[in-house]
Amino acid sequence: MAKTLTLALAAGGLQAVWVADPAWACGCGAMIPGSGGTMSVAREQAVVRFDGTTEDVVMRFSTRSDVTDAAWVMPVPAQATVKLADQDVFADLNGAEAPVPAVHHYFWPHLGGDSSGGEAVGGGALTAAPPPAVQVLSDQRIGEFEVANLASADPAALGGWLNQHGFTLKDSTATRLAAYTSQGWKFVAVRLATGSTADLNGVLDPISLTFPAKTAVYPMRLSAGATTPQDVEVSVLAPHRMDVTSSPIAGQQTPSTFGDWIDPSAVRPALASLAAGRMFLTVYDGYFSEPSLITQDYAFAPAASDWVQHSTYDQEELLKFLGIPVYLIVLAAIAVALAFFARWVWRNRAPRNVSVRTQ
Repeated sequence: MAKTLTLALAAGGLQAVWVADPAWACGCGAMIPGSGGTMSVAREQAVVRFDGTTEDVVMRFSTRSDVTDAAWVMPVPAQATVKLADQDVFADLNGAEAPVPAVHHYFWPHLGGDSSGGEAVGGGALTAAPPPAVQVLSDQRIGEFEVANLASADPAALGGWLNQHGFTLKDSTATRLAAYTSQGWKFVAVRLATGSTADLNGVLDPISLTFPAKTAVYPMRLSAGATTPQDVEVSVLAPHRMDVTSSPIAGQQTPSTFGDWIDPSAVRPALASLAAGRMFLTVYDGYFSEPSLITQDYAFAPAASDWVQHSTYDQEELLKFLGIPVYLIVLAAIAVALAFFARWVWRNRAPRNVSVRTQ
């Protein structure tokens, strides 16, 4: 895979990756570059599919990086399974969310131009034995990836385990992890297998996580450590339109940018497979210029109604009736009316024969 997400955390053997307050934090967790380089997440896209009991999260990152190794951690409400995601999902989403024309009819044809349209608005195995306060719940190889699920109720113990394996965890980062360990959340760690060489600069291949959930959520609290703005788009697939009930920044609303039903028979295959039935797609595009203000995760709940929302672009069309431009019909009607009027005038002005009777 030319561009694959190199992710690693809480997996023994990586000696050169440092956990810190990352300016390169991503919305869903923390992206940590290897030593001797930098990494920033320019844009994060995620699809959250929630059916009431299970949540699937497909993520894709666009990064700027000069490193060949990196680490990443994502908190999840319950133990997750991880797999490679279909790379076409986000292209299919773009197609489904494409703006629709807002048609404006005009009467007279434009001369001298076409007005038919407008502009659219590294390391070792994941098998190191943890101390008692930290558990490795699962450890598996998926394609080019090594994946582990971690559990710990003690952020200090988790930090100590990380330090034992060559990581340095700052106190402020441990504090943010505590927001999740106190709620019994788990942590997903993914990385490329030993010897893999991936390009970490550009759009990275998507990855998918699946876990049981009572409500639809998207973790954001770890991104409070970022020092660069966070651009996060979250698309929610659910049986009904979903409202944001908790925004990353308390009191700051996140308006939706799109909402409509997704019919598997009417969309491209990757999105149809992810939807796995008729679902409502709601899209939220958040931009957080001051990540330090982030204190909450995204949380979603069914909206009061399944109202449809599309972005639009202006499109002008010549006004027609039964396929005939209306201006031609009007001109023809005027011509006929003038003809009748002219005939009436001519008949009323014509000289009359007058007969004179003589005696």
